[in-house]
Amino acid sequence: MASCQKVIDLKVKDASPKYVIEGNITNLPGPYTVTLSRTTPFNTSWEFQGVGGATVTIGDNMGNSETLQESQTGIYQTTGLTGVEGRTYALHITVGGQTFTASSTMPPLVRFDSLYIRELVNFTKTVKAAVPVFTDPKGQGNAYRFNQYINGRLDKGLYYQNDDFTDGLTNSFALLQPDPDSTLHVNDRVEIDMQCIDKAVYEYWFSLDQSSKGDGNGIPANPVSNIQGGALGYFSAHTSQRRSLLVK
Repeated sequence: MASCQKVIDLKVKDASPKYVIEGNITNLPGPYTVTLSRTTPFNTSWEFQGVGGATVTIGDNMGNSETLQESQTGIYQTTGLTGVEGRTYALHITVGGQTFTASSTMPPLVRFDSLYIRELVNFTKTVKAAVPVFTDPKGQGNAYRFNQYINGRLDKGLYYQNDDFTDGLTNSFALLQPDPDSTLHVNDRVEIDMQCIDKAVYEYWFSLDQSSKGDGNGIPANPVSNIQGGALGYFSAHTSQRRSLLVK
């Protein structure tokens, strides 16, 4: 038996750089942060390329408005704005002769009651996974996102859900991903950040997850963004609650 190898040089055409915006406002005390960066060419290693010199403002539907301060290149922060459930927040950015806008409404808080660990079969292995306990309010069309921290490290898995099939029910879905870096082990400290998000932000995380799976079932595409003007990313006003426990 014999084999040969041939190096194939793929000619990948780089797209024009785009601005990337990530902004979050929560019900917790600020400061709140908006990051502004640019995309990088396909064949280069990713690193944050912050864009400075932008004018970034956030206002709410109660007449409050603030121009954010640039704490370091590409990172803009509030100093006095307060996140309040039920309010709609508008983001406005001008940079390099371009304007980007977005809005997001902070949903009512759904109480994060407790957290426990459950053993599940993941492919051929039995693994441990965190289950956040909360009861979805009936008839409100709620959506959620969860950030999982394992021993202080953010798990890169995307965890999100809406109540299309769980309206009014107590949650029983575990935060489970096939990635080994998302696996819990005995004596790990796991912390869950539960976010109540609006529909547009849910669609962003859903489309980002679908486009990143690479399973051949769809065409890779940029996620659906709530930012107007041609930038990538998202702007989210959401509630945030955290619970943690030691895995046993």
